[in-house]
Amino acid sequence: MLTLNVIGGGKLGRTLARLWSERGVFRIGNICNRSLASATEATAFIGAGTAVADISSMAPADCWLVAVADDAIEATATALALHLQPQSAHESAAKPSPVVFHCSGALPASALSACSGAALASAHPVHSFADPVRSLEDLPGSVVALEGDAAGRELLDNAFNALDCACITLSPEQKVLYHTGSVMACNYLTVLMDLSLQTFAAAGIDESTARTLLAPIVMQTAKNNFTLGPQKALTGPLARGDIRTVARQLEALSALTSAEHDPARTSLASVYRTLGDAALPLAQKAGLDAASAQKLHTLFNEQKP
Repeated sequence: MLTLNVIGGGKLGRTLARLWSERGVFRIGNICNRSLASATEATAFIGAGTAVADISSMAPADCWLVAVADDAIEATATALALHLQPQSAHESAAKPSPVVFHCSGALPASALSACSGAALASAHPVHSFADPVRSLEDLPGSVVALEGDAAGRELLDNAFNALDCACITLSPEQKVLYHTGSVMACNYLTVLMDLSLQTFAAAGIDESTARTLLAPIVMQTAKNNFTLGPQKALTGPLARGDIRTVARQLEALSALTSAEHDPARTSLASVYRTLGDAALPLAQKAGLDAASAQKLHTLFNEQKP
């Protein structure tokens, strides 16, 4: 069985390591985190592996997962390169080069280029690792975007297939826009939920009640988008051309900002304007007439802060 070392035993690193260990894909070697204590905590969650204090203390391995923040990947690869033992010509013929990979959605495998001599790859699971315990159940079925050297992609394709994940292959040039699309759909959806809850709070509705009443319609909207597509899924005042309703909502948000003198509230009105204006081409595809679209465009762009 191939061995896997993990540098960065956070939510993603510990989830993947545990799943691969439980399914017999990898034997977990060393786990290195920001501190020995956090590395020990990660090994306890994984149920395998040995915590170490730094990269220089890690034993050799067939595969290395660099599961650190994007901005730290290059520096981590540089530190790892000093520790990777170069193979002799005899060893290279007898044993494949180690695979070093990261799980950034935005960066290419070349971010690991300091680790010359290794097969370099990136593997980005299209999944939110907010809660590792939930991810143990929810990750299977996700799609993983692979990029990098052929040897690394082949190994990772097999490894993720063993977790019941499907893999696609991207070029380095595709990664930034691919990841940006993922951020818009996932991370910014969370921001919109927070802004929605802030608006409910301003109406005097507590968060628990707001989340309860939002859950069915948000889930249904997500389902409609994937089943019908955004054009048919769009509903509400923009799709209907209810200009007076939109104007009243903008007035309410602007009044809220003025009354409370809270800079944080400014984002509610500005986000409503920005998203409303961005939604107009989609609304027109869904049937909004050109005259109403122009009136709404003017409304969204007047009296901006």
